[in-house]
Amino acid sequence: MAWILAQGIFESLTAPLFGVLSRAVGEPVPMYPFSMLVGVLAGCWAGFRFMDEVPWSVLGIGEGTWRGRRLLVGTALGTAAILLTTAVLWAAQQLHFEAVSPAAYEGDSWSGTALRLLMVLAPAALWEELVFRGYLHAVAREAAPVGQGTLLARSAGSVAFGLVHLMNPGAGVRTTFIVMLAGWCLCLVRERSGLPAAFTAHLAWNWVMAAVLHVPVSGLPFATPGYRAVASGPDWITGGSWGPEGGVMAALVLGGAAAWGQRASRPDAQPLSTTSATTSSFTGT
Repeated sequence: MAWILAQGIFESLTAPLFGVLSRAVGEPVPMYPFSMLVGVLAGCWAGFRFMDEVPWSVLGIGEGTWRGRRLLVGTALGTAAILLTTAVLWAAQQLHFEAVSPAAYEGDSWSGTALRLLMVLAPAALWEELVFRGYLHAVAREAAPVGQGTLLARSAGSVAFGLVHLMNPGAGVRTTFIVMLAGWCLCLVRERSGLPAAFTAHLAWNWVMAAVLHVPVSGLPFATPGYRAVASGPDWITGGSWGPEGGVMAALVLGGAAAWGQRASRPDAQPLSTTSATTSSFTGT
């Protein structure tokens, strides 16, 4: 209820501002990622303040998690994963790059487009991490039987993450499974380095696709100033209109990353930055 209320108030108050921004830049500036982030933060605050009585560190955002090194590790992991996926597709001649005429993107610069994409993709990635690798992860872990908290937390967050993306254009069974696999990998990053690192990994993956490779992100197309990557092979390999993250090559890369991360993790490690105060439990569970 707090989420819905805060999001509605934010959208009502800031709609004129986003209208002005849209006219200034010459294209619609989406309000949705920002209003969702405000709603999620309000929902977490209300839950922690009036129901659960646990610190914010239960989300994996405790002391030390915002350090530059952890954020860079997350950024490097997300960037490496999507670049490896795309590089293999390119080497296998399943994807190629082609020029785009200025008329197709109204002559906008690469840097300007990349910056605007960062401003949109950052709040979107953050609210998704707060929900699926933050609050839901913590609640599922607390609700699980002894010794099964990590498995339930990863499974709940990953499945919910995949199902939410069913609303995107071109979603299907294959793409949903791969998004769930990506969610599992982000859970591993969250547990080892904190939620901020999972956020930067998520953001880097999306931003590299949209701003560097100029491909759709989870089925959503973005501007392609100067060039774009075009799939040459079948959709089940390349991802087709969903983007490279929707094909079997992405599944193999993510599966390998999950296997490597699993070996480096303890079977039921305590979530990073969870203090003894969090063991007072979520009263709602």
